Amino acid sequence: MQQPPVRLQKVDKNTTVVRDDLLEGGSKIRFLPCLVAGADEVVFGGPFCGGAPVALSVLGRRSGRRVSLFYARRAVLSPRQERCRANGAVLHEVYPGYMTCVQAKARAYAAQAGALFLPLGFDVPAAEDPFVAVMRRVRRRLGGDPDEVWCCAGSGMLARCLSRAFPDSVIHAVAVGLASRHEAQEFGRNVVMHKCAYKFEQKTNALAPFPSCGHYDRKAWEVMERERGRGKSVLFWNVTGDD
Repeated sequence: MQQPPVRLQKVDKNTTVVRDDLLEGGSKIRFLPCLVAGADEVVFGGPFCGGAPVALSVLGRRSGRRVSLFYARRAVLSPRQERCRANGAVLHEVYPGYMTCVQAKARAYAAQAGALFLPLGFDVPAAEDPFVAVMRRVRRRLGGDPDEVWCCAGSGMLARCLSRAFPDSVIHAVAVGLASRHEAQEFGRNVVMHKCAYKFEQKTNALAPFPSCGHYDRKAWEVMERERGRGKSVLFWNVTGDD
């Protein structure tokens, strides 16, 4: 699989940002083709503000695959849901809208249709090696490990992969997903998990000097600006842009 280029931006003398917001579909588009090979239809259930469905809809548009997305019912579609629909994805609304219900409906549909079901965050083993390979390319471009690497932790896969790719850095992950999910998995010894003051569906008003998701990446940027080591070299992994 040919990887799209990685774009890095130096925002100050100590801070470099991975600008995957410039990549249509964001970071997840880097490994999605490895996960869906051979599937005619892919099914996913997620939050209205998530970037993963957008990435999947981009892949569906490019490859001609059918993409079925399950969401909690809303009075008005979010901008990201509208983008998914414009990319050709089929949207299914679920009521009641608890994430457990959304996931159950998506799984049941996939089983009945003979389609491929992908879990939250596309957190499956097949995604990790291609993602880590991209991160190691970034490491080579940087000339080694920065003191700190900052990112958001939804499913936790991004933090786990960064831990492998940057073994001599401290990986600071800001938990925007379910705390129980993070507590149930093992992270590398170099991973430090930070709590987030927002619920996932809440958007931070904090700003970043590049397009960044207020539901996701910008929450990590906000914590990083407050808690990073002064004078330390930092890499920030920006997964996607805003709505």
